Amino acid sequence: MSSTLENVRVIIYGDEYSIKSDVNTETAKKVADYVNLKILEVQKNVSSRDKVKVAVLSAMNITEELLGYKEKCREYLNKCEEIQKKAVEIGLRIDKNTEKL
Repeated sequence: MSSTLENVRVIIYGDEYSIKSDVNTETAKKVADYVNLKILEVQKNVSSRDKVKVAVLSAMNITEELLGYKEKCREYLNKCEEIQKKAVEIGLRIDKNTEKL
């Protein structure tokens, strides 16, 4: 299976980047826009104009957000598994009760 790499030019925090990605151009630009948004949010809240520091803090914020979503996904998957187990149990009870009829 081969994937096609697309070359996408994006601007993040005033710098232009040429990114080779296996996602479509629109998705790559959305990712870059999101990163840029997070950088601008951090920049508003810190006094430092050091691009590296702002970028690192932004990466930490994005990672914290990602880990939060991953935890929520795990919780939802666990709930889905519980619901599935209960559905199987109910199905078995129904089968058992219909056999008695």
